[in-house]
Amino acid sequence: MPNTSHDSDDHLPLVLVTGASGFVALHCVRRLLEGPYRVRGTVRSKKNTQKIAPLLRLPHASEKLELVEADLLVPNNWTQVVSGCSYILHVASPWLITATSEIVATAVEGTLTVLAAANECPEVKKVVLTSSCAAVNDGHKNSSAVFDETFWTDIESKRTEWYGVSKTLAERAAWDYWNGLDVSSRFSLTVLNPTLVFGPVLSDVDHGCATILARMMKRTTNLAQPKVSLGLVDVRDVAEAHVRCLERPETDGERILVTASPSAWYADIARWLNQEFGRYDYGISTWECPNWLLKIYAASGLDPQSKAVVRRRGSELRFDNTKSIRLLDMKYRSVDKAVVEMMHTMIEMGMVKGTKKYEATRRRNPSSCLS
Repeated sequence: MPNTSHDSDDHLPLVLVTGASGFVALHCVRRLLEGPYRVRGTVRSKKNTQKIAPLLRLPHASEKLELVEADLLVPNNWTQVVSGCSYILHVASPWLITATSEIVATAVEGTLTVLAAANECPEVKKVVLTSSCAAVNDGHKNSSAVFDETFWTDIESKRTEWYGVSKTLAERAAWDYWNGLDVSSRFSLTVLNPTLVFGPVLSDVDHGCATILARMMKRTTNLAQPKVSLGLVDVRDVAEAHVRCLERPETDGERILVTASPSAWYADIARWLNQEFGRYDYGISTWECPNWLLKIYAASGLDPQSKAVVRRRGSELRFDNTKSIRLLDMKYRSVDKAVVEMMHTMIEMGMVKGTKKYEATRRRNPSSCLS
């Protein structure tokens, strides 16, 4: 296994981050490189410049980051990938707004591949698994409870989408595998369940949350906002939570929701965007669509993403984040600022086209636009 770390950093613990080029994983890698860690990041191909370049330009990457090619569905070389690592952040997991049943096998098999490799390498002290609130509250009516870590998604419910099924089954498979290991010799395991993640993007690779925001920036693609409540969290807080789990033994064997409070509505997100970007001639609709109209639109089949959203309409979604505050000492960032910063960086990265007024303002004073 190649190692590009500088000699003076060789004593630092090595952390494996799976799917290192992803939205959340990139922030995890950056946070680790800022601290007393070396990072080994897995990618599918080191020839994919779009995904590799953002990793290589992170601060301290030249001294403390190595990249290796690995595929979660090809388990043959994962023991070698894990070898030498003290910790693992298993962040890699696909998220598609319109996911199909194929995502389930990918999530479950990939998770078990990583855990089996960790079990083969006695130097691994801990694995932190990135699950999701989609393994907590999906399939339940929002008004039924304040969701905490004791809840599990109802995968039999018609309200549960394939993504929620995949995250639930993958997390349950992880706990079942870990609980079946010899208690005296097994690695520690913590599972994090973030809600919807927003915040600055570090690459121009599209992902689910970026898709949601990009749609909101033009009335031609987003005439109204569904009456849907969402749990939100800043990506930098999610990355911080991952690192704190490595450092705090009191999180061993725990499942932890990572979310800011309170939740927000789609219309709130649109309003935050409009307050910042309406002055730059972006046509952002803040009108909240009645449920009956959303149901008709979703049934029309004109927009596949609306089918995923229509199942989530209803009352306010409420999460209890006290466990993360108690065990991780989390002090959550403002999610409205996370949304605005995300869009500024998406425009900077070319993921959303800058209007003439936005580009003119940026040329005159770059700091006036970019967060």
